[in-house]
Amino acid sequence: MDPDGSCLGVCYTENQLFYSVNDPEQLSHLTHIGSIEYNFDVEKSIITGSEPGFPAIQSSLRQIKEKYDCKSIKILSSAPQECWTIVPRSVYDDTSEREAHIQLFMNGFDRSNIQVTWHTLSNDESRLLLIRNSPAMKGFKYLMGGFSSSEYMSEFEIGQEWMEHKANNGSYLMIHCRGSYISLSSFILGKLRGCTYITFESYNDLPYFWNLYAGNISWMNGIHDNTFLFGQNCQKVADILNPYIEDSNNLQIMNSLSRMDVSANEKTYGFELERAFPAVIMSLNTSETRSKS
Repeated sequence: MDPDGSCLGVCYTENQLFYSVNDPEQLSHLTHIGSIEYNFDVEKSIITGSEPGFPAIQSSLRQIKEKYDCKSIKILSSAPQECWTIVPRSVYDDTSEREAHIQLFMNGFDRSNIQVTWHTLSNDESRLLLIRNSPAMKGFKYLMGGFSSSEYMSEFEIGQEWMEHKANNGSYLMIHCRGSYISLSSFILGKLRGCTYITFESYNDLPYFWNLYAGNISWMNGIHDNTFLFGQNCQKVADILNPYIEDSNNLQIMNSLSRMDVSANEKTYGFELERAFPAVIMSLNTSETRSKS
Protein backbone atom coordinates (compact mmCIF):
# COMPACT_ATOMS: atom_id res chain seq x y z
CA MET A 1 0.00 0.00 0.00
CA ASP A 2 1.09 3.58 -0.69
CA PRO A 3 2.10 5.15 2.65
CA ASP A 4 1.46 8.75 1.43
CA GLY A 5 -1.98 10.19 2.09
CA SER A 6 -4.96 8.69 3.87
CA CYS A 7 -6.27 5.15 3.55
CA LEU A 8 -10.00 4.58 3.05
CA GLY A 9 -11.59 1.42 4.46
CA VAL A 10 -15.01 0.37 3.13
CA CYS A 11 -17.53 -2.29 4.18
CA TYR A 12 -21.30 -2.66 3.80
CA THR A 13 -24.44 -4.33 5.14
CA GLU A 14 -27.72 -4.43 3.24
CA ASN A 15 -28.47 -0.85 2.11
CA GLN A 16 -25.69 0.84 4.10
CA LEU A 17 -22.07 1.55 3.24
CA PHE A 18 -19.62 2.24 6.07
CA TYR A 19 -16.28 3.94 5.63
CA SER A 20 -13.33 5.04 7.70
CA VAL A 21 -10.43 7.37 6.88
CA ASN A 22 -7.20 7.22 8.84
CA ASP A 23 -4.91 10.05 9.84
CA PRO A 24 -1.54 9.08 8.28
CA GLU A 25 0.32 11.30 10.73
CA GLN A 26 -1.10 9.79 13.92
CA LEU A 27 -0.96 6.12 14.80
CA SER A 28 -4.42 4.59 15.33
CA HIS A 29 -6.19 7.94 14.87
CA LEU A 30 -9.10 8.31 12.48
CA THR A 31 -10.01 11.44 10.61
CA HIS A 32 -13.60 10.29 10.08
CA ILE A 33 -15.92 7.29 10.38
CA GLY A 34 -19.11 7.54 8.35
CA SER A 35 -22.16 5.77 6.98
CA ILE A 36 -24.14 6.29 3.78
CA GLU A 37 -27.63 4.87 3.37
CA TYR A 38 -29.06 3.99 -0.04
CA ASN A 39 -32.41 2.69 -1.28
CA PHE A 40 -30.88 -0.44 -2.82
CA ASP A 41 -28.79 -3.45 -1.83
CA VAL A 42 -25.18 -2.25 -1.73
CA GLU A 43 -23.54 -5.67 -1.96
CA LYS A 44 -25.55 -6.71 -5.01
CA SER A 45 -24.70 -3.45 -6.76
CA ILE A 46 -20.98 -3.79 -6.03
CA ILE A 47 -20.77 -7.42 -7.11
CA THR A 48 -22.47 -6.88 -10.45
CA GLY A 49 -21.06 -3.44 -11.13
CA SER A 50 -24.08 -2.79 -13.32
CA GLU A 51 -27.07 -2.37 -10.99
CA PRO A 52 -28.89 0.99 -11.22
CA GLY A 53 -27.47 2.07 -7.86
CA PHE A 54 -23.81 1.43 -8.73
CA PRO A 55 -23.08 4.98 -10.02
CA ALA A 56 -24.28 6.36 -6.67
CA ILE A 57 -21.69 4.25 -4.84
CA GLN A 58 -18.98 5.35 -7.26
CA SER A 59 -19.95 8.98 -6.74
CA SER A 60 -19.90 8.60 -2.94
CA LEU A 61 -16.41 7.07 -2.89
CA ARG A 62 -15.15 9.73 -5.30
CA GLN A 63 -16.40 12.48 -3.01
CA ILE A 64 -14.83 10.84 0.07
CA LYS A 65 -11.55 10.41 -1.79
CA GLU A 66 -11.43 14.08 -2.75
CA LYS A 67 -12.59 15.40 0.63
CA TYR A 68 -10.03 13.45 2.66
CA ASP A 69 -7.26 13.13 0.07
CA CYS A 70 -7.36 9.34 0.17
CA LYS A 71 -4.58 7.71 -1.83
CA SER A 72 -5.34 4.07 -1.03
CA ILE A 73 -8.48 2.01 -0.47
CA LYS A 74 -9.35 -1.36 1.04
CA ILE A 75 -12.80 -2.87 0.46
CA LEU A 76 -14.15 -5.91 2.27
CA SER A 77 -15.31 -8.70 -0.03
CA SER A 78 -18.21 -10.96 0.93
CA ALA A 79 -17.40 -14.48 2.15
CA PRO A 80 -20.09 -16.25 0.04
CA GLN A 81 -18.52 -14.72 -3.07
CA GLU A 82 -15.27 -16.61 -2.37
CA CYS A 83 -14.14 -20.18 -1.80
CA TRP A 84 -12.08 -20.93 1.32
CA THR A 85 -10.62 -24.38 1.82
CA ILE A 86 -7.74 -25.88 3.78
CA VAL A 87 -5.57 -28.39 1.94
CA PRO A 88 -2.52 -30.46 2.97
CA ARG A 89 0.86 -28.92 2.36
CA SER A 90 1.64 -31.84 0.04
CA VAL A 91 -1.05 -30.53 -2.31
CA TYR A 92 0.39 -27.03 -2.19
CA ASP A 93 3.93 -28.29 -2.90
CA ASP A 94 2.86 -30.27 -5.99
CA THR A 95 1.91 -28.09 -8.99
CA SER A 96 -0.29 -30.72 -10.61
CA GLU A 97 -2.10 -31.41 -7.32
CA ARG A 98 -2.67 -27.68 -6.79
CA GLU A 99 -4.27 -27.29 -10.19
CA ALA A 100 -6.38 -30.42 -9.77
CA HIS A 101 -7.82 -29.05 -6.52
CA ILE A 102 -8.49 -25.64 -8.03
CA GLN A 103 -10.30 -27.19 -11.00
CA LEU A 104 -12.32 -29.38 -8.63
CA PHE A 105 -13.60 -26.44 -6.64
CA MET A 106 -14.16 -24.19 -9.65
CA ASN A 107 -15.54 -26.76 -12.05
CA GLY A 108 -17.24 -25.02 -14.98
CA PHE A 109 -15.24 -21.80 -14.68
CA ASP A 110 -12.52 -20.75 -17.11
CA ARG A 111 -9.13 -21.06 -15.37
CA SER A 112 -8.07 -17.66 -16.75
CA ASN A 113 -10.87 -16.09 -14.68
CA ILE A 114 -9.86 -17.75 -11.42
CA GLN A 115 -7.79 -15.81 -8.87
CA VAL A 116 -5.89 -17.96 -6.39
CA THR A 117 -4.21 -16.90 -3.15
CA TRP A 118 -2.49 -19.19 -0.63
CA HIS A 119 -2.30 -18.29 3.07
CA THR A 120 -0.08 -19.84 5.71
CA LEU A 121 -1.66 -21.31 8.82
CA SER A 122 -0.57 -22.07 12.37
CA ASN A 123 -0.34 -25.71 11.27
CA ASP A 124 2.66 -25.85 8.92
CA GLU A 125 1.31 -29.01 7.30
CA SER A 126 -1.69 -27.19 5.84
CA ARG A 127 -2.41 -24.17 3.65
CA LEU A 128 -5.52 -22.05 3.23
CA LEU A 129 -6.61 -21.78 -0.39
CA LEU A 130 -8.61 -18.65 -1.30
CA ILE A 131 -10.31 -18.72 -4.71
CA ARG A 132 -12.15 -15.86 -6.41
CA ASN A 133 -13.94 -15.70 -9.74
CA SER A 134 -12.64 -12.55 -11.48
CA PRO A 135 -15.93 -11.58 -13.20
CA ALA A 136 -17.64 -11.60 -9.78
CA MET A 137 -15.10 -9.01 -8.57
CA LYS A 138 -15.45 -6.55 -11.46
CA GLY A 139 -17.59 -4.16 -9.41
CA PHE A 140 -14.81 -3.85 -6.84
CA LYS A 141 -12.30 -3.03 -9.58
CA TYR A 142 -14.53 -0.26 -10.97
CA LEU A 143 -14.84 1.30 -7.52
CA MET A 144 -11.11 1.19 -6.79
CA GLY A 145 -9.90 2.44 -10.15
CA GLY A 146 -9.31 6.05 -9.10
CA PHE A 147 -6.98 5.25 -6.19
CA SER A 148 -3.18 5.01 -6.33
CA SER A 149 -3.26 1.74 -4.41
CA SER A 150 -6.18 -0.62 -3.83
CA GLU A 151 -6.99 -3.97 -2.25
CA TYR A 152 -10.06 -6.05 -1.55
CA MET A 153 -9.83 -8.12 1.58
CA SER A 154 -11.44 -11.35 2.73
CA GLU A 155 -13.36 -11.38 5.99
CA PHE A 156 -10.83 -13.64 7.72
CA GLU A 157 -8.15 -11.06 6.91
CA ILE A 158 -9.84 -8.60 9.27
CA GLY A 159 -8.52 -10.80 12.07
CA GLN A 160 -5.04 -10.52 10.62
CA GLU A 161 -5.34 -6.73 10.45
CA TRP A 162 -6.51 -6.76 14.08
CA MET A 163 -3.51 -8.88 15.01
CA GLU A 164 -1.16 -6.33 13.49
CA HIS A 165 -3.04 -3.38 15.00
CA LYS A 166 -2.95 -4.84 18.52
CA ALA A 167 0.27 -6.87 18.20
CA ASN A 168 -1.94 -9.67 19.50
CA ASN A 169 -0.16 -13.02 19.63
CA GLY A 170 -2.73 -14.72 21.82
CA SER A 171 -5.72 -16.86 20.90
CA TYR A 172 -8.93 -15.22 19.69
CA LEU A 173 -12.01 -15.86 17.59
CA MET A 174 -13.45 -13.28 15.18
CA ILE A 175 -17.14 -13.48 14.22
CA HIS A 176 -18.46 -11.25 11.45
CA CYS A 177 -22.26 -11.11 11.65
CA ARG A 178 -24.33 -10.57 8.51
CA GLY A 179 -28.03 -10.91 7.85
CA SER A 180 -27.79 -14.34 6.21
CA TYR A 181 -24.45 -15.72 7.43
CA ILE A 182 -21.67 -15.43 9.97
CA SER A 183 -18.00 -15.83 9.14
CA LEU A 184 -15.57 -17.23 11.71
CA SER A 185 -11.79 -17.02 11.89
CA SER A 186 -9.55 -18.37 14.64
CA PHE A 187 -6.06 -17.12 15.47
CA ILE A 188 -3.41 -18.54 17.76
CA LEU A 189 0.12 -17.36 18.59
CA GLY A 190 0.08 -14.71 15.87
CA LYS A 191 -1.16 -16.99 13.08
CA LEU A 192 -4.42 -17.87 11.39
CA ARG A 193 -5.63 -21.28 12.59
CA GLY A 194 -8.68 -21.67 10.37
CA CYS A 195 -11.77 -19.96 8.97
CA THR A 196 -15.24 -20.80 7.70
CA TYR A 197 -18.65 -19.22 7.22
CA ILE A 198 -22.11 -20.47 8.10
CA THR A 199 -25.16 -19.46 6.06
CA PHE A 200 -28.68 -19.59 7.48
CA GLU A 201 -32.23 -18.48 6.74
CA SER A 202 -33.21 -17.83 10.35
CA TYR A 203 -31.16 -16.93 13.41
CA ASN A 204 -33.01 -19.70 15.24
CA ASP A 205 -31.13 -22.19 13.04
CA LEU A 206 -27.70 -21.01 14.21
CA PRO A 207 -27.35 -23.42 17.17
CA TYR A 208 -28.01 -26.39 14.88
CA PHE A 209 -25.54 -25.22 12.24
CA TRP A 210 -22.94 -24.30 14.87
CA ASN A 211 -23.01 -27.83 16.30
CA LEU A 212 -22.97 -29.32 12.80
CA TYR A 213 -19.88 -27.36 11.75
CA ALA A 214 -18.14 -27.72 15.11
CA GLY A 215 -18.44 -31.50 14.77
CA ASN A 216 -16.00 -31.32 11.84
CA ILE A 217 -13.94 -28.23 12.69
CA SER A 218 -11.97 -28.72 15.89
CA TRP A 219 -10.93 -25.10 16.46
CA MET A 220 -14.59 -24.04 16.82
CA ASN A 221 -14.61 -25.96 20.11
CA GLY A 222 -11.25 -24.58 21.16
CA ILE A 223 -10.66 -22.17 24.02
CA HIS A 224 -10.02 -18.58 22.91
CA ASP A 225 -8.79 -15.79 25.13
CA ASN A 226 -11.34 -13.48 23.49
CA THR A 227 -14.19 -13.69 21.03
CA PHE A 228 -14.80 -10.51 19.03
CA LEU A 229 -18.13 -9.89 17.25
CA PHE A 230 -18.77 -7.19 14.68
CA GLY A 231 -21.24 -6.45 11.89
CA GLN A 232 -25.02 -6.42 12.17
CA ASN A 233 -27.28 -7.90 14.87
CA CYS A 234 -24.22 -8.74 16.99
CA GLN A 235 -26.10 -8.84 20.27
CA LYS A 236 -28.62 -11.30 18.87
CA VAL A 237 -25.83 -13.56 17.58
CA ALA A 238 -23.97 -13.26 20.90
CA ASP A 239 -27.05 -14.27 22.87
CA ILE A 240 -27.68 -17.26 20.62
CA LEU A 241 -24.10 -18.53 20.55
CA ASN A 242 -23.18 -17.74 24.15
CA PRO A 243 -23.86 -21.33 25.38
CA TYR A 244 -21.72 -22.79 22.59
CA ILE A 245 -18.61 -20.62 22.89
CA GLU A 246 -15.96 -21.73 25.38
CA ASP A 247 -15.12 -19.07 27.97
CA SER A 248 -17.92 -16.84 26.68
CA ASN A 249 -17.26 -14.32 29.48
CA ASN A 250 -14.58 -12.88 27.20
CA LEU A 251 -17.05 -12.26 24.36
CA GLN A 252 -16.83 -8.63 23.16
CA ILE A 253 -18.92 -6.69 20.66
CA MET A 254 -16.72 -4.14 18.89
CA ASN A 255 -19.09 -1.23 19.47
CA SER A 256 -16.81 1.50 20.78
CA LEU A 257 -13.60 3.29 19.86
CA SER A 258 -11.98 2.09 23.08
CA ARG A 259 -12.67 -1.57 22.22
CA MET A 260 -11.20 -0.99 18.78
CA ASP A 261 -8.23 0.75 20.43
CA VAL A 262 -8.47 3.75 18.12
CA SER A 263 -9.09 7.45 18.61
CA ALA A 264 -11.15 9.94 16.62
CA ASN A 265 -12.30 13.52 17.03
CA GLU A 266 -15.92 12.34 16.82
CA LYS A 267 -17.15 10.57 19.95
CA THR A 268 -20.74 9.70 19.04
CA TYR A 269 -22.20 8.19 15.87
CA GLY A 270 -25.65 7.89 14.36
CA PHE A 271 -25.17 4.21 13.57
CA GLU A 272 -24.01 1.05 15.32
CA LEU A 273 -20.24 1.37 15.39
CA GLU A 274 -19.71 -2.40 15.29
CA ARG A 275 -21.03 -2.39 11.71
CA ALA A 276 -18.14 -0.15 10.69
CA PHE A 277 -15.45 -2.19 12.48
CA PRO A 278 -14.04 -3.83 9.29
CA ALA A 279 -13.76 -0.41 7.63
CA VAL A 280 -12.00 1.01 10.70
CA ILE A 281 -9.45 -1.79 10.90
CA MET A 282 -8.74 -1.74 7.15
CA SER A 283 -8.29 2.04 7.10
CA LEU A 284 -5.56 1.99 9.75
CA ASN A 285 -3.03 1.01 7.08
CA THR A 286 -1.15 -0.28 10.09
CA SER A 287 2.28 -1.35 8.88
CA GLU A 288 2.87 1.77 6.77
CA THR A 289 1.59 4.18 9.41
CA ARG A 290 3.68 2.52 12.14
CA SER A 291 6.81 2.75 9.99
CA LYS A 292 6.35 6.53 9.75
CA SER A 293 5.79 7.02 13.49
